[in-house]
Formats: sequence, structure tokens, C-alpha cells
Amino acid sequence: MHVVYTHAKRAETSPSTRIFHGWWIVLTAFVCFGVNTGIVFYTWSVFATPLANAFGGHARVSAAYGCMQLVSATAGIYIGRLVDRHGGRWVQVAGGLSLGLGLLLVSHARSALDLCLCYGLPIALGASCISLPNNAAVARWFVAKRGRALGISTAGISAGGIVFAPLAQHLITRYGWRTAYELLGLTVIVVVLPPVLLFMRRDPADMGLLPDGEPAADAAQRGLSLAAFERELERSVRPEVAMKQRSFWYLALAFALTMAGLASVLLYQVPLLIDRGMPASRASLVLGATAGMGVVGKLGFGALLDRFDQRRIAAVCFLLQAAGVLLLLSPTHGAAVLLCYVVLYGYAMGGNATLQASLIGEAFGRLHYGAIAGRLMPFVVAAQALGVPITGYLRDRTGSYVPALGAIVVASMLAAVVVLRVELPAPLQRPSASRT
Repeated sequence: MHVVYTHAKRAETSPSTRIFHGWWIVLTAFVCFGVNTGIVFYTWSVFATPLANAFGGHARVSAAYGCMQLVSATAGIYIGRLVDRHGGRWVQVAGGLSLGLGLLLVSHARSALDLCLCYGLPIALGASCISLPNNAAVARWFVAKRGRALGISTAGISAGGIVFAPLAQHLITRYGWRTAYELLGLTVIVVVLPPVLLFMRRDPADMGLLPDGEPAADAAQRGLSLAAFERELERSVRPEVAMKQRSFWYLALAFALTMAGLASVLLYQVPLLIDRGMPASRASLVLGATAGMGVVGKLGFGALLDRFDQRRIAAVCFLLQAAGVLLLLSPTHGAAVLLCYVVLYGYAMGGNATLQASLIGEAFGRLHYGAIAGRLMPFVVAAQALGVPITGYLRDRTGSYVPALGAIVVASMLAAVVVLRVELPAPLQRPSASRT
């Protein structure tokens, strides 16, 4: 470790006009997040109604999504270990091929069981392999600028919603849902594999670099950068140690509560608006607009994370989400209320992925980020796997989304309380600019 560190230190302090490779990592993560989440997550809301019509109701169809989440939760533990040991490059290549194949297979599904098998095996494994390495790579390549870098990379999650929700609706309207799945499967392979093969690298030390990359402008800043790097190494804990700390379980509970609600709201937003009389094409555009505000939210929260207490920022984010869902519950369904919902909820929900990724790195360090994130993932994903089908069941049982949305408001408020109990190391003090 000392040899690698010394080599990286020399590379860091030498002047260079080249773009720091970490930003190519951020771009690759942005693309992977956009395609993966845009197709697997956001388009589900668009496909939900035609799939429910084809296979017997929202509850049966939601079981396929729940199967995918449960398999992803289990697979994430092992994928995280692979990423920490070998990097994410070939994991993501395998994921792109698996996800593309899974979507192609869905186009030939003839029953709800077929749908569960497609989502529960190739789609679940592919989505996990594409997604999990992104935050691990960005967390390794950035320390002082981690919040900003994660804000940009995770903005791809919402950008995917902007692109793929309206695109999926257009493809369904023009070609039918089966052909739409085929075209989206090909899109995964064509768009994901090239940037991963070109740019994804495991660690800046492999290229003789330090995290953050840009040469410091003066000795004080350079000292701060090196001190931050050293502190990251010192306070990095192994996954088995992290799981013995209360902060791990507070993070698991907080994000399980908020992400279960987020998944349910976004996945059923289009069916909810259709229930209220909105045309499907317009409802998909509203979902795209919500995702668009998510991009703004990720960038906004990412910028705040490098400057303020991350726990308080997370608590504010969760409370804003609760307020947004209350707008969706409003008995007044006019355009003004819907616009306020899109702006408020879209901005707030955009911060979740950035906050989760950053808080894991801040609480436990960077050396075992992938393994720790992989062990946290089952709890968050299992909550989503339960929340989404329950929302579909309550909708089918009561004919309304009100009971489920009310529970989501309560869960978001509880998450705000829990996340404040996470323990973080004291911030690194910036060295004084004075000289004697």
C-alpha cells in the first residue's frame, strides 16, 4: 500500500493538462445508471398497465418486479465482493449482456410465471452487475470531491427516466409492448458496453493517481488533499466490522424506508394518473418530468454534501419527499398541484441515490466500499420488493392508491429521524493559510 501511495503521490503533484480519468469514470457511471435505471425502473410504470392487462392484474405483475428485487438483494452481496477485488469492468460487461438478453426474453413471455422468471434471473442479475460497480468506482476515484462526483454520476438515474419513460410509451403505442422490450434490450447492449470497455478502471492507484486528480493550486490545498486520502485509508473498515456498527443498521433502515416508498410512487405514478383520467402518453411525460427534476436534485444535493452535515441533508431530503407525496394525495387534482408535486417530489427523490452512496463512503471509507454497499443492498432492495407488490395489492383491493401513499408519507418521516442517528467521523480541518 505504501508503494502504491508514494507512486500516486508523485503523479498527483506533477502538473498535467489531461482530463483526470476519474471524470471518465463519472461519465461511464452516468451512462450505465441512465440506461439501467431508465429501462428497468422507470419504464416499469409505463409497462405496468399493458402487462397487467396481459397477465391478470397489477398484483400478479408486480410479483415479477418483487422477484427481481429479491434476487438483486442476494446477488448484490457477491457482486460487491467481486467489484472490490477485481474492479467493475467485466462485471458490468456481463451485466449488460444479461440485462439485454432478459429484456429480449420478456418479449416472448406468455404468462405471469414467465415474466417472473425473466425479471427474477437475467434482468435481476444484469441490473445488479451494471449498477453496483458505479458508486464503488466513483467513491474510489474521489474523496474531497466525492459529493459532486456522485451527484453527477447518479444524475444518470433520473436522466434515464427523462429519456426512457416517454420512449417506452412511444414504442408501446407504435409497435406494442413486446417489440418495445426487444428494442430496449438491444439498446442496453449497444449503449452500455462501449463506455465500460473504454473507461472503467478499478482504482486511481492503478494509473499512478490519487483520488480527485487535479493538481492542487498551493501547498495548503495539496496537503489537505493528501490528508483526506490518508484519512480515507485509515478509517476504512472491513464489511464484517461495518455490520457490527449501529450506523450500518441506521443507514439500512433509513434507506429501506425511503426507497420502498420512492419505488412505489414512481412505479405506479403512470397508472395512478391514468386512473385519474389522464391519457397514457401524457402520464409518461409527467413521469419523465419528475425524473428531470431528479437530475436537478442529484446535482443540488451532491453539491451540498461536500459542504454540510450529510445526515441533516438526508433528513431534509426525506421530509421533502413526504411533502411531495402529500401533494399527490391532495383531493384537488388540478394542473397546478401536479406541477408542484413534480417539482418538489422530483427534486427530493433525486437526492436518494446520491445520499446513500455518499453516506456509505463517509461512514465506512473507500477500500471496502463495494462489499459494504453490497451488504447494505439486501435490506434496501427487500423493502422495495415488498413495497411495490403491496402497493399493487392495495390498489386492486381498495380501488385507490390513498392507503399506500399515506403509509409512504409516514415511512419517509421516520427515515428522516433514523438517518440523523448515523455516526460520521469528524470533518477534516482545512489547514490554515497563515505562514510564520
